[in-house]
Amino acid sequence: MRGDILEYLRNEIYSRCVKPANKFGMGCYYHIEAVVKNGELLAQRYGADKEIVMIASWLHDIASITDYGLYENHHIYGAEIAYDLLTQLSYDKSKIPFC
Repeated sequence: MRGDILEYLRNEIYSRCVKPANKFGMGCYYHIEAVVKNGELLAQRYGADKEIVMIASWLHDIASITDYGLYENHHIYGAEIAYDLLTQLSYDKSKIPFC
């Protein structure tokens, strides 16, 4: 597992959560952190790719915490932000298909 990407994403999400643009406050960071922990447990239990589940968990609300104006369609904008971010990090493109 690429711990460097997971650590980077943890720091990136934290830094976005503390900015004034995040209208949800730090509660959203704690929510995302809990999703990551639960995702890790569920991936182990069901034999899913733990790394992919944890990355997706860190990124699932990235649009909402980045710009409140993206909230209504955060699932769409979040996928775009995640794709761009993971591509910049040279993550395996076969693991981040963009539909």
